[in-house]
Amino acid sequence: MKGITLRKDGRYVIRKTIHGITYVKYAKTIKEAQKIYTKLKNNKFNEEKEKIYTLKTWSEEWLETYKKPFVVKKTYSECERAIRNINEKLGKIILTELKPFQIQTFLNKYEKSRWKEKIQLYFNSLLQKAFDLGLIERNPFKVIVKEPKLKCKNDCYTFIEQEKIIKAINGTNIEHEIYIYLLTGCRPNELPINENFDFKNNLIIINGTKTEKSKYRVIEMSEEFSKYIKPYILNNKIKKVKDIKKEFTKICNSINIQPLLYRLRHTFATNHFTLGTNAKFVQDWMGHSSIKITLDTYTDIDKTSSKEKIRNLYKNFYFEKN
Repeated sequence: MKGITLRKDGRYVIRKTIHGITYVKYAKTIKEAQKIYTKLKNNKFNEEKEKIYTLKTWSEEWLETYKKPFVVKKTYSECERAIRNINEKLGKIILTELKPFQIQTFLNKYEKSRWKEKIQLYFNSLLQKAFDLGLIERNPFKVIVKEPKLKCKNDCYTFIEQEKIIKAINGTNIEHEIYIYLLTGCRPNELPINENFDFKNNLIIINGTKTEKSKYRVIEMSEEFSKYIKPYILNNKIKKVKDIKKEFTKICNSINIQPLLYRLRHTFATNHFTLGTNAKFVQDWMGHSSIKITLDTYTDIDKTSSKEKIRNLYKNFYFEKN
């Protein structure tokens, strides 16, 4: 009968599309299946409660509802691109019928890369949210086999490079912003605005752009850094990231150093490990979801550096907490 199919397990599956929404029901007997089909045909089921998602319709709803309002434009565009890649291959599959082997086969076609890691991250996130909301019985991504994450090698500026950068930014119009990056470990688009500085308690609030863990972070300032940065914050407006990038590129090119703002974040973490800071504090300041990410990424300490060198170069600007 049209709309009713006998499954291998002996159950009957009933499918009916109403107003563009596909409903799926199961029955043990053909009579029960026919009754359910008639109800569906006569539209006697509550459409909202019985809505069936495909991976495409759910991922698009997840993207719009649970991602777009909480991330910056650049991160949203990256996430949207990953979802598009997923839906090109798997989008038509009904969400409740998505199998781990289908996900694994899809992922295996990608070579090991940062982009593959991001696709995996977003894929797992959207399926986990579906599970949390009761749309699926289990998250099929939980049994996926993933390669070890790529380690960030040489992503921080060496001590010699830091010396050159500190000297080169001295007196420039982005001097203070570069120090903020170096002393907070924030991502380029997380640069705190003036109102995020609490000089009474020597704290800086970072509004994150990536995960739940990184949404709201508090960075402690040393007395020395607080005294240095306070006059600037009270009398100037923090510059736009695009303007900082442009100027930083010019400065780095003039001293033959790779101009990447993101490396200042890596430098912050590495400097703290050089200073002997507890990894748990570094994890919290960086906004990592687990301490494993912190340890896997930032424990390659620059052997040309030392506690005293960092303290002297930065004039005790780093807040030390063991």
